[in-house]
Amino acid sequence: MERKQAILFVDDEKSILRSLKRAFLDSGYQLYFADSGAKGLAALKAKDIDLVVSDMRMPQMDGYQFLSRVKKDYPQVVRLILSGYTQEDTVYKALIDGSAKMYVAKPWDNRKLKLLIAQLLEIREALREQRLLEVMNTIDELPTLPATYHEIMRLIERDADFDKIVAMVEKDPAMTAKVLQVANSAYFRNATASLKRAAVFIGLMNLKDIVLGCSVLKALDCKAMGFYSIESLWEHFVRSNGLVHKLYERIHDEKVDETAGSTGLLYDVGILVLLRYFPEQFREIINRCRQQPGLGLLAAEEEIMGVTHAQLGAYLLGWWNLPHPIIEATLYHHNPLSELVTNQEFVSLIGVVSHLSLAVLDVSLVAELDSEVMKKAGVSVAMYEDVQRQLQS
Repeated sequence: MERKQAILFVDDEKSILRSLKRAFLDSGYQLYFADSGAKGLAALKAKDIDLVVSDMRMPQMDGYQFLSRVKKDYPQVVRLILSGYTQEDTVYKALIDGSAKMYVAKPWDNRKLKLLIAQLLEIREALREQRLLEVMNTIDELPTLPATYHEIMRLIERDADFDKIVAMVEKDPAMTAKVLQVANSAYFRNATASLKRAAVFIGLMNLKDIVLGCSVLKALDCKAMGFYSIESLWEHFVRSNGLVHKLYERIHDEKVDETAGSTGLLYDVGILVLLRYFPEQFREIINRCRQQPGLGLLAAEEEIMGVTHAQLGAYLLGWWNLPHPIIEATLYHHNPLSELVTNQEFVSLIGVVSHLSLAVLDVSLVAELDSEVMKKAGVSVAMYEDVQRQLQS
């Protein structure tokens, strides 16, 4: 008999737990309920739980403390916030540090909550696909993000004095160089040799992106392969990230949510995984793309390795406990209209940016872009062609 997936609901209001029990009674999941964080941890110890849904404001142990413990002790469990307090700093903190994957506001829509839970569990299973695990298991030891990254993120999360953050960045020469490079680029047009001035000018969100990008490059420590130098890939990542932010603001007239802010920088991290751990297969993949124009990178990877850079990248980002929107976009940016995608609009935008940026990196890697993806992203043909001309000039 096939095991039912198990969901644990944690909320100090028993009326909320009763409502959730009624809503999920016929869902096919094994259901567990706890009216405190302590009882939730006891249930996790006693039962095989797949997904936790937790309130944030609870006595004794609040939702953030509870989910942080779950992240530490049961990292394989998917963690979801269900709360009526949308403006709480701890909600965003939980999403950014990976204590929770997603946030749902009370009062909730039963149909949407069920769909979201199904999608999150399916994505978890997609990252446990047998061929993907076989490939990842050939890597002796998965890389970790350097200590400098964690120290800088801790300072930022605690709203530390900006001078302290800059001083920590300054300890890493590569990071310092990248911050200055970006600040002095054509995108920002700010001529300065001062790290503090550069950091102030580009802003905290961009600084966080650069710190994360440098940390990823350091963690993977790839060797160049022909045109695929680390510098060219860094330019590809920075260009992609800038495009994501620029197009999103142009379409929605608002900034990208902080939990997804680094997506443009990271969605192609799987290419770095291939470069570091599977260089011969990657060389064969590139040659196959060049021999068969229009085949596209993903199809060549499937033929040669049985997995894609999207899967490899998403697996690694999940290992690093990065926010769900980044992992989802990494996994599905070549298939953003999948029914498993929780935010098709945003992932479709990443798909459009990927198509544009890959063409600049190496046109032989590009497969045809689905017009429905452009439509879902909110990118018109005129907008696409305008960006394309700018990239080619």
